[in-house]
Amino acid sequence: SIPDLIPALTTAEQRAATSLKWRTHEKLLQKYACLPHIISSDQIYYRFLHRMLTIILTNNVLPVQKAAARTLCVYLRYNRKQEQRHEVIQKLIERKSYWNRLRFLDTCEFIMELFSKSFFCKYFFLPVLELTHDPVANVRYCTKSEYLLFFCRMKLCYLLPKVKSTLKIPTDKHLLQQLELCIRKLLCQEKDKDVLTIVKRTVLELDRMEISVDAFQKRFYENDLLDQEKERQEHLLLEMEQLEKEKQQNEGRSTSINDKMFEKKRRDSKTSSVLAKSITLSVPGSSSGTSAGKEDKKSKLVRSQSFSTQALHPKYSNIDKC
Repeated sequence: SIPDLIPALTTAEQRAATSLKWRTHEKLLQKYACLPHIISSDQIYYRFLHRMLTIILTNNVLPVQKAAARTLCVYLRYNRKQEQRHEVIQKLIERKSYWNRLRFLDTCEFIMELFSKSFFCKYFFLPVLELTHDPVANVRYCTKSEYLLFFCRMKLCYLLPKVKSTLKIPTDKHLLQQLELCIRKLLCQEKDKDVLTIVKRTVLELDRMEISVDAFQKRFYENDLLDQEKERQEHLLLEMEQLEKEKQQNEGRSTSINDKMFEKKRRDSKTSSVLAKSITLSVPGSSSGTSAGKEDKKSKLVRSQSFSTQALHPKYSNIDKC
């Protein structure tokens, strides 16, 4: 209802980004997470969502990046169009630099927090495991990019227990096998001592973890209820999107039917007028006949008047004679 709200919010974010006060920028991005409750998902997608993505990929301040990543995940959570969601997910997965890989792992943490387990397993589980295939040289003799990759490997090892907690047996059995293969590969091929110690700790923690089964268990009852609620909301968003598409299709059909009916009526009116004209032209003595009939009547009147005068004239002459 306020037309100046979106331009004011975008200018405020640009001013905060250009200023040196990164804490103000961080708080502003955190507050922008409430926008899905105020404006539509299309407005958020075209005016704010891509801006959050550019902040994640280009900004140098880590707290600002994390705030933008969390707000982006909130926007993705409440987005109603599946095509837009897929586009954003693809942009998150396409990580070119090692710095973007670190930000991708931060984003995955927020996705595990906000989305259901099935959503994370469907879109982000295998891309996270692909990061284990990156080779890491010795940190003491490496370049800047390799140094960032080293931190990415450490962060990935710390994140693996959370990744395992998203699995459900027996539905995600193949994903569990992929996870075990990646851990074995890390144990066999890792050269750096620091990373290797972290990997061993992670393996011990993963062994202690218990994966939730599809059927309810008392230990995971509350978590399973929360996850089911998230999954139900995601399905509701998909159903709403489908209903909107069907509504638009029905509206398009109704307008096309109305146009067809209007065109048919117009054609019928044209054909009726043409038929009426042709009928009047085809009937003999319609226009010329009426004029001829009028002339006949006039001539008859003239004849009757002449006959009456001819009959009266001899009488009048006799009267005059008398």
